Amino acid sequence: MQHVIFSEIGGPEVLKVESFELPEIGPDEVRVSIEAIGVNRFEALYRRNFYVIPPSLPSVLGAEGVGTVVGMGGQVSGYRIGDRVAILPVQTPFVGSGIYATHANVPASAVVKSIAGTTAAEEAAVWMAGLQAYNLITKVPVGSGDSVLVTAGTSPVGSALIQFAQDMGAIVFATTRTNTRKQELLDLGAHHVIATDEQALTDIVMDAAGGNGVKVVLDTVGGALLAHCVACLAEGGSLFSYGAQTSPDITAARVDVPLVALDRRSLSFVDLFELTDVPERFAAAKEYIRDAVARSAYKPRVDSTFDLAEVQEAHWRMEDGALSGKVVITTK
Repeated sequence: MQHVIFSEIGGPEVLKVESFELPEIGPDEVRVSIEAIGVNRFEALYRRNFYVIPPSLPSVLGAEGVGTVVGMGGQVSGYRIGDRVAILPVQTPFVGSGIYATHANVPASAVVKSIAGTTAAEEAAVWMAGLQAYNLITKVPVGSGDSVLVTAGTSPVGSALIQFAQDMGAIVFATTRTNTRKQELLDLGAHHVIATDEQALTDIVMDAAGGNGVKVVLDTVGGALLAHCVACLAEGGSLFSYGAQTSPDITAARVDVPLVALDRRSLSFVDLFELTDVPERFAAAKEYIRDAVARSAYKPRVDSTFDLAEVQEAHWRMEDGALSGKVVITTK
């Protein structure tokens, strides 16, 4: 067995692949032989001690992946040896014994049966982005004819949000930094795409929305763009922030918005665990995502794949900031 471990704070170069032995399987755990691992930005923040939870060194990594059940505790039901399963990001910054590994002991509550018709790498790109997108798009009712603005549309969560909003009948505005990536977002289902480095976001959105603004903004960029996003809101509209890509340290991220801009509008920060900690919402999210993938309404995008031994390269790629989907690590 092998896993990724880091014993000091720093860049991708601190990640090491080492041999290890798992402890005995707990009564409510399954042991999974990992095939594919989803790489997430918060894992890089954690590695650099820029996340809301400081690492306790040495530390493992990994919150989502796909693999095969090879063992289970005595209290586990509903699974068999040989079942292909997905490990969901119900804990952070790692689930069970850490998913950046060839094998992991995982709480059975963090596992679901794999989605039929997907490869391991494809499904490793489904759940984190899909769950966060579902959490965001259902914060307020969104339906036919409603306008939604999604920032960083080429990111995994942004891409999922575009597809979910389009599936729900919304009019989708999406942002990317430059004109070169507009077509990607149009192909995903966005109705309007704004290149924020080259165009005036608020002017274009307000013009296309007939001067009324949008019902919901879903933003992961933060920084100076946040104030422009608030200005895109219709009266009674809501902005939900779920990240701060412009800040290398999430704990240092700040909101700078004129107070009067929030008159009859709201701004909230959202975390994934407000979904996974509520059984009814979590169950609804899993059902919707599984169905959306089956209907091809949600097509996960894989930017690149790396072997486990290339974990440093995978993290460098993820930090590059010009992704076209999910970075995935494979072990097979």
